[in-house]
Amino acid sequence: MTFSVKILSPLQATADDLARRQQRYEQHAGPQTRVQVDNLEGGPAALNSGGDVLASAAAIYRHALDTSPHEWQAILIDCVFDPAVDEIAEATGIATFGSTRTTLPLIPLVAPDFAIIARSRRQCELLAELVESEGYGHILNSVHALDISYEEAKQPATLNRVMSERLRTATGDHGARAIMFGSTTMALYDELRAAAGGVPLFMPGMVALRVMENLWHDGLWPAAQIGPFTQRKQVA
Repeated sequence: MTFSVKILSPLQATADDLARRQQRYEQHAGPQTRVQVDNLEGGPAALNSGGDVLASAAAIYRHALDTSPHEWQAILIDCVFDPAVDEIAEATGIATFGSTRTTLPLIPLVAPDFAIIARSRRQCELLAELVESEGYGHILNSVHALDISYEEAKQPATLNRVMSERLRTATGDHGARAIMFGSTTMALYDELRAAAGGVPLFMPGMVALRVMENLWHDGLWPAAQIGPFTQRKQVA
């Protein structure tokens, strides 16, 4: 049976950026998985502040309400800040996943600590707050900002040069044993893996999709379409 996942962009993306996100997820999806990345009409052009994240969450929530549980088995928020995950699960009855909260429990399985590398200092701060709220702040080694714009981050030469520098700083100077990127769909080039020196690199969007696929195909899915994180809050 095909596993159908609707993926919601956190931005009102350009056609090229939307196609890039679609391509990244298609490349990582299994043969029995259908993925569709939806653009976010009315969303921000970039996530540079807490206000942008709030605006994104509101737009994502409005867009998600049109998702049919008869067509989609799951929703994945294509954003490391996990905006509106619980609210969407409650409103739609569809299992809804945030990329960061799905990735975080896996990191301690392979490393005693990890560092965050994100595009801006504010994004690093927001991610660190999310990590702390999810209960993993005690293993957060350090945070490192690329200090580049969203447009610069789309340029492979610029991104690879700065990212390689931050990877060497995080793993060498700070001794981080794993890296979680503040990006869901960035391409991992060989030079970045080399700069990390064998340290595990977690790309939250790709990790989340693989986890979701395994849960679905192994039958580890709610019998009723109830979002797993909304259910967690109710039990607690």
